Amino acid sequence: MKTNRDERDLLDRGGRPTLADMLDRMTFSPSRGSIDLNGARMVLSRATFGADLQDELVRRFGEHEAMVLLLRLGYRNGREDAEFVRRAWPNLDIGDAFTAGTRIHMVTGTVRVETLHNDFDFKSDRFSGDFLWHDSVEASEYARRHGRATKPVCWAQTGYAAGYASSFFRKLILYKEVSCAAMGDKSCRVVGKTVDDWGKDDPFVRTFLEEVLVTRAEISPRIRTNALTKGSENAGVLEDMIVAPVRHELDRLAMAGLSTIVTGPDGAGCFKAAAWLHEKRFSSGQLHRVHGASDSLPDLLRSIRQTLAKKSAREQTLVIETLEDLPVETQLELVDLIHADGAAPNNFMLVGISHLSLAQLQRDSGLRGEFLHALSILPVAMPSLAAREDDISLFGDIYLSHLSTRQTEIGGHLAQDARHFIREQDWPGNLPQLRSTILRAALRSATPNSITADDIAGALDFDDTPDGDTGSAPDPAQIEAHWQAVCALLDHGLSIDDVIARIERRALSEAQGNISAAARRLGLTRAKLDYRLKAQDNTATDG
Repeated sequence: MKTNRDERDLLDRGGRPTLADMLDRMTFSPSRGSIDLNGARMVLSRATFGADLQDELVRRFGEHEAMVLLLRLGYRNGREDAEFVRRAWPNLDIGDAFTAGTRIHMVTGTVRVETLHNDFDFKSDRFSGDFLWHDSVEASEYARRHGRATKPVCWAQTGYAAGYASSFFRKLILYKEVSCAAMGDKSCRVVGKTVDDWGKDDPFVRTFLEEVLVTRAEISPRIRTNALTKGSENAGVLEDMIVAPVRHELDRLAMAGLSTIVTGPDGAGCFKAAAWLHEKRFSSGQLHRVHGASDSLPDLLRSIRQTLAKKSAREQTLVIETLEDLPVETQLELVDLIHADGAAPNNFMLVGISHLSLAQLQRDSGLRGEFLHALSILPVAMPSLAAREDDISLFGDIYLSHLSTRQTEIGGHLAQDARHFIREQDWPGNLPQLRSTILRAALRSATPNSITADDIAGALDFDDTPDGDTGSAPDPAQIEAHWQAVCALLDHGLSIDDVIARIERRALSEAQGNISAAARRLGLTRAKLDYRLKAQDNTATDG
């Protein structure tokens, strides 16, 4: 790629990676038809593509929805680029990595960034910035097509800046475009602050929090925003995340005023769904939680009936766990309660919870048909954590943010390899197991600011103790014989890593590909062996 001679000095300005560093790492492979920037694939396209996309989104969904979508896409792109810079240049000073976002914006041909003010402190989560954008591709293409705009139009670029900056803080960073070249200004100008400094009542902040970041893929930065406020708000983000797969059903149940049954594996968040439904329908009132076989249940039902009989009684929600253990007489009493006067009461709701599926309850439990039918008009099935593959790393972000709210030095973020690793685990213990593993990894990590896959694998050792030989230690003579055998391999040029890799591969071969069996043979956890095998495959591919 050519650079004008009189502009070459600009390539070495700023922190690393400089523009020159980036261009030096950019390669084109004719055999693959690909452009790579330090290992990350890039695409060269005409500037009109982005303008076409914006126009079509506006035409199809309206201006506001188009803005929200492009802010969201830009935000996601910015976060991904921040992770890419950290991974591709691992030894960067964090300040250089932070400011590299402006240089990526330039090297991709998006805009030329001029810094007016950029003040930041990562430890105290302080940030304020003021930048000029010259020759913005979004502004210039808009003006070329539509003439003068009445409001700023650099939506994707604004979202990108917010996403990139937010990756370095435990607070959400938002940028506002306060002037725009498409409106006739000499250049675009953006101002960045933390969401706290903008204020939560700011209309743009509300739009960002309520519309731009409402998808599961974007919930992570909301976590960091709420982590700096009250713990209850942070918990609210977690609850929203847990119920996301069944949110539609819960909304409809709340509107219809129906009782229901929530099924799902232990640890999947069934009670969280019940509590969320109570909050959605009643917003206040009393929430009671009891086991189906509890001796206190009859007295609790009597108390609820007495409360409901009073005028202006507070709303009552009864959540019964292990619903299949309910005695028949209690089932009859509950049917009578939820069908008082032939209609569902306005101030009472029953939510049953079971780790059996609805089909199993109908077939195998002792629950009466009329009771099950009353609760299963619109049943709610909570998925296991393993079935929510795209959400697993986001839950990890939430749990790490809980540490950050306590103003400790522990917390950090999940490295990319850790994100891939936790997505591939089964998590039979669901959310509680994930939480304990993530927090344990953070506490034990040698680099607390970045939790790696190796940290996660080590943390899983506590949950998955291998069944290896627990007998007496081997005879010293056996140890000596094994040591001599290893030395012979080392003398032939193999490294200790090569020896270990061959042992692990041999164990896997003898176990006919069964990783769990091979791990037991080696005295490792399945998670750790699986991680090591994949690391070996990646090394072989890179080599």
